[in-house]
Amino acid sequence: MAEIPACIYCGATDVTVEHHLPRALGNFKGYVPLADRVCQRCNGICGQLDEQLCRSGSEAFFRKFLGVSGRSGHEDVNFFYRGSSRGGRLEMTGTNHDTGEEKELELVGPDSVRELRCVKLIAEDNSERTVTITDGMTPEDFRKRISALGIKFFKHAYISAAPEEIPWVESLFEGFKMEGRTEWSQPSGPIMYGPLTIKFTVTDRYFRAIAKIGFHYFLTKFPRFRGDEPFFADIRNFIIKDCPLDEVPHHIKYSREPFVYQLRAGDRLSAWGHLICAQSDYNYFGAKIQLFVGPETRPNVYTVPLGKNPSPIHYSEAYGDFFAYYPPEDRGDYDGEVTELLTVARV
Repeated sequence: MAEIPACIYCGATDVTVEHHLPRALGNFKGYVPLADRVCQRCNGICGQLDEQLCRSGSEAFFRKFLGVSGRSGHEDVNFFYRGSSRGGRLEMTGTNHDTGEEKELELVGPDSVRELRCVKLIAEDNSERTVTITDGMTPEDFRKRISALGIKFFKHAYISAAPEEIPWVESLFEGFKMEGRTEWSQPSGPIMYGPLTIKFTVTDRYFRAIAKIGFHYFLTKFPRFRGDEPFFADIRNFIIKDCPLDEVPHHIKYSREPFVYQLRAGDRLSAWGHLICAQSDYNYFGAKIQLFVGPETRPNVYTVPLGKNPSPIHYSEAYGDFFAYYPPEDRGDYDGEVTELLTVARV
């Protein structure tokens, strides 16, 4: 009698398909998801982790920069206006070269930014609050946002919006009392901003998403393991349960050391993409992840220890893939393709 597949996290039998590399990062030709290991409920938890990584981490910025949209039909979220899954929104600031003022900005294309549609409120005690003005915001929505801040009166409101948005944004302030607010003026030409700084606000979910990517990728490369073995208990618990941030370093390390890879086409990355490696030796199992690596950047390399190897046989294996993006004009059914980087097995 065939064994019924069960969830490696909770044992439920309503198992489904889980994408170790979040689908929001693209659809890659040759991609192999993890099948029959994660139930619908635990897959939903994994989805919450992916959501924070893809909408509140640095990955959100690169998705916008490279035009990676993810699944069609999912809610379109502008990461500069709100975060997701308990993560914060992206906060980008730059200095206006004409006025010297520091402005909050949003990325609107690979090489262009605009001032964030928002209002910076100066309260009676001179404290500052920035309220983003999201698409379709109504006066009622705006009042709720202001009420949540606990500000009944503010000295000044510095408002930022595109020219065509001014009448709508002005309407949001009806009924509010203030000493002064922005006087609208239109620039005569393009505005230069810089230097730019970007702030990302994440929780343990971001790092648990990284661990999930490494663990589930490992299981696709080492099919002799199901993932529910006792020696994977620590990494499973870390992925599936909320935890304080000070526990993260016990499960994930990161560095700027170069990722060891071997591209068939040469020794230099010529496209944007993601590097993932799974490895095993006589001592331990592990994975390495580097997201949005490309010709212009080398981000953090995350190392995820997955468990101690119980085998007494001195045998090592390593597998690695590069999830490479196609140029934007070549994307259709697929955003890119998977290229095998290395396969190493030795006694």
